[in-house]
Amino acid sequence: MSLRDVEKEAMLIGRRWLHDLVFADWGLKLVALAVALGLWLAVTGQRAPATTRLRNVALHFVLPAEMEIGNEPREQVDVILRGSRRVLNALRAGDVVLTYDASALRAGERLVRLTPANVTLELPQGVSGEGLTVERVEPANVPLRLERRVERQVEVEPRLEGRPAEGYELQGVEARPALVRVRGPESHVNELQKAPTEAVSIEGRAGNFVAAQTAIDIGDRKIVPIDAVVDVFVRIGEPTAERRLDSIPVVLPEGAEGEPQPARATVTLRGPRSVMQNLRAEDLSIILEASGDGRPHPRLRLPPALEGRVEVLSTQPEEFTIK
Repeated sequence: MSLRDVEKEAMLIGRRWLHDLVFADWGLKLVALAVALGLWLAVTGQRAPATTRLRNVALHFVLPAEMEIGNEPREQVDVILRGSRRVLNALRAGDVVLTYDASALRAGERLVRLTPANVTLELPQGVSGEGLTVERVEPANVPLRLERRVERQVEVEPRLEGRPAEGYELQGVEARPALVRVRGPESHVNELQKAPTEAVSIEGRAGNFVAAQTAIDIGDRKIVPIDAVVDVFVRIGEPTAERRLDSIPVVLPEGAEGEPQPARATVTLRGPRSVMQNLRAEDLSIILEASGDGRPHPRLRLPPALEGRVEVLSTQPEEFTIK
């Protein structure tokens, strides 16, 4: 084969190869081109700048030392962000916090202006903030009242709920300690009169009890109890009644000489209703004991089971002598 024939053969092979490259399997080539074009558009679209609005983003204030917020400022704002669509799509309002540094402000009423230059956007872990900027915050103005942080002691107010068992009544309640320390903005702490506890149930109770480690529960959430718990002592007993008993014998202590005048007296007592109903004059006596001024002092002697349960309201006569 001559050189000219070889050249012609090579040209024919090249033309067939070029023809097959361009025109063979035309449908598959179009599909591949469309896929490549779609991928390119997707990637470039994710990288292209975009804006989005995050609603109800938490707003946090960095406060000056020893100061607190005395009013109720907004806790959430809307933030308009600009950045790559990929980053913006990864953000959720509940995952970010907008921070304003108020540490240089003094006490008093202030109108804080939130601008892209003075706020910081705290992003969730793993989300890059590269190329992400805050364009606007709405609302841009937030009233803020800064007050001194103070502490003081206030009286504890035990709160009770429910009713005692039938035939019994609440006879007293006290907290120990009776005073607790609280901390908060000056105006709030100064307005607080008492520190209530969480509710203690007395439903169906028929005797004294102690509600240990009862939490202080102040409705004003800006006030923090430093002493967070107390013990609440509750006294529950029968309803009390008064009763007058006549002809109670008056006697002298054992070994004493003389004759008490008068020899009998009248007393008015107070105690549990069932005890008062069953008490008899012959169960009692009045003992005349020596006192510092030389005059005899009457003391009611009760059956041992009633000691501490019965109170003497009065005696008649009020004074006694020894003959």
